[in-house]
Amino acid sequence: MSLYSMNIVIIGGVATGLTAAYSIRKNLPSSKITILERGEDISYGACGFPYYIEGLIEKEEKLIAKNAAEVLHDGFDLKLRHEAIDVDFERKEVTVRNLSLQENLTLSYDKLVIATGASAKRLPFFRGMKGVFPLNTLEDANHIKKYIEEAKPEKAVIIGGGNKGIELLETLTLLAVDTQVVEFLPRILNRYDEEFSDLLLKELRGEGHKIHTREEVTGAEASEKGFMKTVVTDQRTYEAELVIESIGLTPNTDFLQGKGLQMEKGAIVTDRYGRTSIGDVYAGGDCALIYDHMSGQNTYLPLGTNANKMGRLIGLSIAGKEPDFKGVQGSAMLKVFEFEMAMTGLTDQRAAELGLPFDSVMVRTRNKSGYYPGGTEFFVKITFDRNTGKILGGQVFGREGSALRIQALVASVYAGLTVHDLEYMDFGYIPPLNSVWDSLNIAGRKASEKIENSRRGATR
Repeated sequence: MSLYSMNIVIIGGVATGLTAAYSIRKNLPSSKITILERGEDISYGACGFPYYIEGLIEKEEKLIAKNAAEVLHDGFDLKLRHEAIDVDFERKEVTVRNLSLQENLTLSYDKLVIATGASAKRLPFFRGMKGVFPLNTLEDANHIKKYIEEAKPEKAVIIGGGNKGIELLETLTLLAVDTQVVEFLPRILNRYDEEFSDLLLKELRGEGHKIHTREEVTGAEASEKGFMKTVVTDQRTYEAELVIESIGLTPNTDFLQGKGLQMEKGAIVTDRYGRTSIGDVYAGGDCALIYDHMSGQNTYLPLGTNANKMGRLIGLSIAGKEPDFKGVQGSAMLKVFEFEMAMTGLTDQRAAELGLPFDSVMVRTRNKSGYYPGGTEFFVKITFDRNTGKILGGQVFGREGSALRIQALVASVYAGLTVHDLEYMDFGYIPPLNSVWDSLNIAGRKASEKIENSRRGATR
């Protein structure tokens, strides 16, 4: 078998699948590439859904990087509404269900890429009720958008206080829908350290937004016509004509169970280049784990950035080209109303779970020079190794422009810099955009002082 004439089957046509397809085509132009997609939408930007529902993005085409006609024109054998229902890894065959014709077919492969994504978790209380939606696919986004336009709900409940749930709070509020957020855990945005998620929670509640933590949904009631009417929790009952469930994801890997493929909680275990435990089989995106170089562990981080990285790396690996890739570090951003948050690397809570010798500092500064009008508060937290000063992670919070400040910390964590490096790092300065001492300079200095004071105390 020639490397250039391989028969490659890709299961899944969104971020990882399409990115892998084009990466393979670029490096192995003569290969035959078949893309299976059980839905009708491909290559869309799911992170834009809240803005599309809001109407800020007017047309769904804006969310689509490549449509079906373009993919077919580029020489791929794209099969929409075709679902992989079984794989025989020994025979190298995929059994596929044509959902339009309700017929099965079998495809052979030399290399297989599994990019099946994940499905939204659902609560049983709402089964069969109208006006209840997940938000995971472009089809979901269109259903929500159409329902809001036609039913014109006045009250809504968002179940889940993660990134998506909090972003949707802004979306529905701007659409004049009275919205409640119900979160089962003690706090929202639990990937952040508590004091950081509390900063945002305090601001949002202070502006009158209704966010309820430590509250469990226990039931629901529909109207006589089957439309959503009330959401019942262990503490109260909410009127709601619209419910959006945002309580997590489940990898779409049921059809692979019992086939000998190594998985953890349904997510496929891979190496840094998407190789699975079975030869010639690759996986990436929301159906798979990804290597986190800060923890040294494979972890489940269903993020668009990770899905696209893995797609490209899988394509390069299949072509025999593997660039130096040390892994990801969980970088993420959030914007809700005028507030922004971002994180990278390890938080205090994650460092504690890993048993690392960590410490941290948190500083409150301003996003402009103190004498320049219009400045607002800006918070930065750095988690570091208390022995070496190595930066393990960082979090930022503030208003417009704050989230982008994380990028310097992303690079610092990735490069293995220390808090001492931050102390005098030469950041750019102009009064309308920054202080003469950047917030990270100040955080680095505070962390360095904390380490030095600790050392002095230990030698007394």
